[in-house]
Amino acid sequence: MILRALAVALALMPAALAEALRANQDDGRLEFTATQAGAEFAGSFRRFEVDLELDPARPENGRLEVSVDTGSIDTQDPERDEILRGPDFFEVETHPRATFSAERFERAGAGWRARGELTIRGVQRPVPVEFTLLPSGPATVMKGSARLKRLEFGLGQGDWAATEWIGDGVEVRFELKLAPVG
Repeated sequence: MILRALAVALALMPAALAEALRANQDDGRLEFTATQAGAEFAGSFRRFEVDLELDPARPENGRLEVSVDTGSIDTQDPERDEILRGPDFFEVETHPRATFSAERFERAGAGWRARGELTIRGVQRPVPVEFTLLPSGPATVMKGSARLKRLEFGLGQGDWAATEWIGDGVEVRFELKLAPVG
């Protein structure tokens, strides 16, 4: 059954997938969920760029590049957003961008797993990203997620370095409509 689903997914993938595809904040969303004082809260980044090249027949030649404007963080709480932009978290004055770069792809069920490096605050760590690709007219919808631990990236200095008030785990989710470049 899984092989049949995989075969169908491959057949439905657009040929343009071997071409360079691009998306930004106008083409989808990049969101996250974290925990504060035992309660889950959600946020998003309002400015980002994503470039993908992935030929399912030759995933070893693939490339995924993501660049996020850390100052564009939005949790619908202006006070929290200012703290997150500040020196104890993203330190956007010194580190205005977070990046993800992957060149290793493998099948993950009916989708893909990109094994790449996430860089936040100048700290680089391996983070796998799982995603699916589905045709949508001339575009390709890329939908997926990743999990990370904020403290591994220095997100939370001083009083915020403990997990008493803010949990360590963060889930990142995205849904993008990628279009051919050019």
